[in-house]
Amino acid sequence: MPEKPPAPQAFPAVLLLPGDAFDTQGHQVMGRRVAGREFARAMAGSLRSGEQLVVAGLAGEEARRLGSLLQPRLGGGGQLVITPHLPVAQISASGCLHVPDPNLGRWTWLRAAQSHQVFSLTGVIHTLCSETVVSCLHNLLHAPLQSWDALVCTSAAGRSVVQAALEARLEQLRQRLHISQPVVLPDGPQLPVIPLAIDPEPLQVPLDRQQRRLRARQALGLDHEGFVVSFVGRLSFHSKANPLPLYRALDELARESPGVVLLECGHLFNAPIGQAFDELASRFPALAVKRLGGLQPATEAEKLLTLEAADVFTSPADNLQETFGLSLLEAMAVELPLVVSDWDGYRDLVVHGETGFLIPTADALCGQSQPDEVELAYRLGFLDYDTMIGCRSSAVVVDHPALLQAFRTLRDNPQLARSMGRRAAQRFESCFSWRVVGEQYRELWQDLAARRLAAAAPAGATATAEASYGELFAAYPTQAFRTRQGRRSAHCLDPALLQSPMNQSLLGVISGQRLDAVRHLMERQAQLSLEDLTGLGLSPIQATQMLAACFKLGLLEEVTPREL
Repeated sequence: MPEKPPAPQAFPAVLLLPGDAFDTQGHQVMGRRVAGREFARAMAGSLRSGEQLVVAGLAGEEARRLGSLLQPRLGGGGQLVITPHLPVAQISASGCLHVPDPNLGRWTWLRAAQSHQVFSLTGVIHTLCSETVVSCLHNLLHAPLQSWDALVCTSAAGRSVVQAALEARLEQLRQRLHISQPVVLPDGPQLPVIPLAIDPEPLQVPLDRQQRRLRARQALGLDHEGFVVSFVGRLSFHSKANPLPLYRALDELARESPGVVLLECGHLFNAPIGQAFDELASRFPALAVKRLGGLQPATEAEKLLTLEAADVFTSPADNLQETFGLSLLEAMAVELPLVVSDWDGYRDLVVHGETGFLIPTADALCGQSQPDEVELAYRLGFLDYDTMIGCRSSAVVVDHPALLQAFRTLRDNPQLARSMGRRAAQRFESCFSWRVVGEQYRELWQDLAARRLAAAAPAGATATAEASYGELFAAYPTQAFRTRQGRRSAHCLDPALLQSPMNQSLLGVISGQRLDAVRHLMERQAQLSLEDLTGLGLSPIQATQMLAACFKLGLLEEVTPREL
């Protein structure tokens, strides 16, 4: 008799990955979706022999897209399972649920009425300035999160935002509750810094840097001897970077020595934004601006040409929406020196003077303890998000002399530019490739598992952090529904009512989509009990609700004491 194959070993985390977190075909291309896509591909590629990766939250076309994305990447004989459900048993077996955002508090409900030690929760930050995300950060204080949970911060600057949000809200609560003693932050979640990463394979071709540069310039119709600066990213003055500091510096450089070209590669969200870019560029006639993409997002091939044709990569970001900078990693991977603003996570990526230059920035509102008029209007709902972040970036100054000098230095010293580019590629490989970052995630999940297993076990079931609806609204009814069984009689209505247009969808949810089985059971027997319903696979709470619904609809009536 042949031996059974060994049971698959669980990957150290179940990944929650709805389409909005990775699908750049069905949704607009955004940094967090690209990061989610790359993360999922990397985790699939890191599977070891016999490991099984479970990805939850997907069905239909999005599940198909994820499968086609990940199946070719499966490594080490690993297996992939994609499910629309949140399989608590499989999460417990893996030891962790990883979610694609900072809303960890929401998922503590999965551990409700169980020990907090049943599994860990991890999440990751992206944009941190929206009201929704700030509320998620505040909830980290209120939710029953533990030292074996973690919110991964993709940069040191991002971690400082999370830390500041938690400390400010804690102080607010201390004052609100009239607590005189100092209050410290809870032990969890942990706030490790693990960067984003990319797969450099799509950017690699069997040519050296100079050959790629000449080939790309020929394809784009650019002078082989010109000084080409590339920008890759959202073409948005309100949510990425105001292009004026860049246009101004490069225009001045072009007046010193003609032949300066700026390659802009990205997506213009609408025609008015494109017109605004064109109008601004017209004010700097010495600078040649060539755009790839536009109202139609740039293709991967266009992005690669933009990077390969360049002498320098630039991104003078000035926006609160930025947290990391995936495009910088792409530039590093193709051996480009970087001239970028000293802003948020950018400073984690670029080593000033070695792999490029960090250009100083100054923010008019930096350190202000009181909200300004723009923030108040946004917080109160009178100003939209895009306007808020655009207003904030308008008061961020990028150092013009430093920006100009950085470009001038690299133009006048091509050997320095090439050596910086090589060091940038080495830094990418040693710090920001998935080979390195993927292992950091494994180490994090292993550390959290060790913390969880080493913690003292609670005496009993753990209550939820918030009152359930059953507790909150206990004063509404006359009494609790305590009936354990009911009977069918000539006075009872037809069980087909369970699946009438008015009832089917709601009772399907209550019964855990077992409504057919409930109806057939009622049609076969004279009585229905809680035990009958749990026998169909309903939980005790589902069974109680289903029994109550049958009484509500007149399908059952009380069993007399003589019938018991």
